[in-house]
Amino acid sequence: MHVNVSAAMIVNSAGEIFCVLRGRSRFASTAYKWEFPGGKIELGETPAQAAVREIREELGCRIIPIADGPVVDHSYPEFSITLHGILCTLERGETPVLREHIRAQWIRADALWQLDFAAADRPLLLWLKERTFGALLKTRIFGRTPYFLDSCASTNDELLRLAETGAPEGTLIVSEQQTAGRGRLGRSWLSEPGQGLLFSLLARPALPAEVAATLPLVAGLAITQTLRGMGFEAGLKWPNDVLIEDRKVCGILCEAQTSSRGIEGIVIGVGLNTGAVPETVAHRAIGLPSMPDRLNILATFCEAFEALYTRWSTSGLAALREELNRLDCKRGRPITVRPGSGERQGIARGIRDDGALLLETERGVEALICGEIAQWD
Repeated sequence: MHVNVSAAMIVNSAGEIFCVLRGRSRFASTAYKWEFPGGKIELGETPAQAAVREIREELGCRIIPIADGPVVDHSYPEFSITLHGILCTLERGETPVLREHIRAQWIRADALWQLDFAAADRPLLLWLKERTFGALLKTRIFGRTPYFLDSCASTNDELLRLAETGAPEGTLIVSEQQTAGRGRLGRSWLSEPGQGLLFSLLARPALPAEVAATLPLVAGLAITQTLRGMGFEAGLKWPNDVLIEDRKVCGILCEAQTSSRGIEGIVIGVGLNTGAVPETVAHRAIGLPSMPDRLNILATFCEAFEALYTRWSTSGLAALREELNRLDCKRGRPITVRPGSGERQGIARGIRDDGALLLETERGVEALICGEIAQWD
């Protein structure tokens, strides 16, 4: 059996989407699943007309279709379906009333992952994320070509593949889950589904390799500014971490797309802990309380990054000296640095314009161009 169905994605003035929980059903695949309300498209009806009719009958209210969403073809064990997503708003003064569903909830697009949706509805969730994010975005370039995924091995890998096919600067890959996320030095990045903001952003700077190598610090500054704007006391830790309460809240991994001509692009991979962190890393990692809206964080980051990137593209890190000095959370503190092999101890004296860490020891101030600040072991 095959059915054509219209699903009404009803959005209120707060940007929340109306979701219903299906009760008993003769189809095991869709029983007790969350979905967007709607129903069968009758002969001669458009999907929008069917959505209006079904919602009036199903929820006793009137809606206004405002945009067509994706068309999804999906097969369940018991039947196949063509699902037409229709973005709608309620007519003024209307309120949905449950009749054949057992629960309903208004929920923001970023939190839809919390509900167990019917399989055919899942592409509509990703489309709603993309549309909501686009409405929040204030940039000219970065984030303007977004791709939202349920899961992938690594957002960096996905974006590197797109970069090889000529993806424009600013292309963004966001995934709810990574199965093989990684950080610097081959380390894995652990994040439970829905508990992190996992994304990669493509930059194509026309700069020498030694200047391009400082891009992780630009991204780190943008994350730090974003979190501080939300009220968190975040700080930048050389060369690619952001800390809150001296624990890692964000890691950054930049990887280059290269050719015989040199660096063609740089993929900036970001893993931000927005929720609970795994117990195994809780001594050195921290999440953000209250599960903030990740789409808003992402849009704010893109705006902050674009502003910093524009200045950096002209004058390198020297253009960001004030921000580096103010937000470097290790500056002036005793640290241990591992510059490849062995250890160096001293006082952190900031970050040089070429990205090197300045370390004051008994022998004077030396510049370390690579390595990491030891902290959690």
